[in-house]
Amino acid sequence: MSGAVIIGAGPGIGQAVARRFAREGYPIALVARGDETLRAAARAVESSGVPVLTVAADCADEDALRAALDQAVAEFGLPDVVVYNAAIVQADAPGELPARAHLEAWGVNVVGAHTAAAHLAPEMARRGSGSILITGGMPEPKWRYTSLSLGKAGVRTLVRILDQRYGAAGVHAASVTVDGPVAPGTDFDPDDIAEHYWRLHGQPRHRWEHEVLHTGRPGPTGVLAGLLGAWQRAFERHRPADMASLFSPDALFQGVTPSLRRGRDEIVGYYADVPEGTTARVDVLGETRLSGRLVSGFADVTFTAPTGEDRHVRLSVVAEQHEDAWLIRQYHAAG
Repeated sequence: MSGAVIIGAGPGIGQAVARRFAREGYPIALVARGDETLRAAARAVESSGVPVLTVAADCADEDALRAALDQAVAEFGLPDVVVYNAAIVQADAPGELPARAHLEAWGVNVVGAHTAAAHLAPEMARRGSGSILITGGMPEPKWRYTSLSLGKAGVRTLVRILDQRYGAAGVHAASVTVDGPVAPGTDFDPDDIAEHYWRLHGQPRHRWEHEVLHTGRPGPTGVLAGLLGAWQRAFERHRPADMASLFSPDALFQGVTPSLRRGRDEIVGYYADVPEGTTARVDVLGETRLSGRLVSGFADVTFTAPTGEDRHVRLSVVAEQHEDAWLIRQYHAAG
């Protein structure tokens, strides 16, 4: 492995992500503006025993950031994952900041991430693999944090652009949207948030997520939430083979048509007949663990046709664990 580059390696998420990847044996390149920040970040990962490189650079300075990335590549090779965690977090209402201050915030919050991606993603694409993960926030804009709200909206758009440009070549672009103040021991503990980055980096291509929301509140977690989330993304991209890969080889499948189907080939045929442009909204209602390897539960799904017509169904799903992956064993749609 060529390692992880963490841009914005300050206390909190940056250092927690560095520790998480170091724990898996990844060499770590740390980029931050201040020497003291870099020393603290290096101390945070030194117990893992992995090689660590620290480089001082202002991420809003294009030349300095590109030079820092070149230094990381020279030391460890083209990285497996780049995490952009730099941001200017400040309270400002509309009209309070002069234009220059807005440009400075935009430079750190968005342009620096673009610079890093533009510098490394083409080579990642040529290699056929790599992750570019950006710390997001502000899932809903807040007028009291105008510059940050604008920047995080820019991050969300940048991720989509990177996926459009490099996703087909194997580069996974995603953001981790943090909806609250980061602090150890709270619902926004940085070590908990760091798990999202590690999970995103390890996702197989057909299950890629492009935004993870960390709210600190109980949400749709569990086996079925993960499976049906991947199912929804493959459905909306009209990828029947990717959808069928989420089912066990001998799965029983009852869709909205009367025919009972068995196995992945028949499931591919079913989804191939769904008109492109059809969308699905999934709400997992709950799940029950039947055994160590079996989970069952229900979900409400609203299918919206390209014409705008909605169809509501209730899904009954049984999932079974196969080695390191959960797969749908039985699927029944009613309604």
